[in-house]
Amino acid sequence: MFSLPYIIPIPQFSAQSTIHRLWNKMGTMKILILLLLSALLPVTEITAQHLKQRRDLTEHERTEHHRFDDVEKWARVFEDTARDEWQMPNEVIETIGIAKGTVIADIGSATGYFPVRFARVATEGRVYGIDIESNLVDYLNARAAREKLPNLKSILGDPDDPKIPERVDLVFICDTYHHIHKRGKYFENLKKYMQPEGRLVIVDFRKGDLPVGPKDEMKLAEEEVVRELTVVGYQLQPNSAQLPYQYVLVFDLNVNQPE
Repeated sequence: MFSLPYIIPIPQFSAQSTIHRLWNKMGTMKILILLLLSALLPVTEITAQHLKQRRDLTEHERTEHHRFDDVEKWARVFEDTARDEWQMPNEVIETIGIAKGTVIADIGSATGYFPVRFARVATEGRVYGIDIESNLVDYLNARAAREKLPNLKSILGDPDDPKIPERVDLVFICDTYHHIHKRGKYFENLKKYMQPEGRLVIVDFRKGDLPVGPKDEMKLAEEEVVRELTVVGYQLQPNSAQLPYQYVLVFDLNVNQPE
């Protein structure tokens, strides 16, 4: 008679049960890990959104657009007499030199802060206010008629082409340069609207924490503007304008630049 061999019971230490017991023992740690992950996910999402915004900002060359549906509201903003204290329009006009017969294009003319002043100086010339907002164009034309300035006309331009109706002696761009997309192409194209001796004047806000102007990340440093325009054939000229919050850059066409 044969007896069955004694079978030693073996504990069921399968891989699955071992992990299960370890996971149960780590209950507190598990909760902490889940809480940490849940806290980090929103931060990660916000960071990703922020980085996307920064990329979009760079891609669009730090441009920022406003809606101008309420023209009267914007007229009160743009034409506020308090602006004269820091914009110093008379000094700007005196510095750049405008004769009676000068033909001028103001790109980004809005409600006419500078174009109206130009028209009162260039009485025998012509002033074109260029804007891409049709309601601002209508407003400035109505203002020119109301203030009896027959030498001032506002024109609807395109974002990539100002569509100036003739060659001008002076192109003036105030607080607008940083709004322009694809500036290299834009300012290369602009040359066809300028007389050979024509000048380009850029007025825009300096970098830094200023009481007026756009957010700092929207601004362009003076050196960056000079570099961009030099590349496409403009030559910086000295000027004596000293504004508290803005730089004034005067360029002419570099006729010696090779085609």
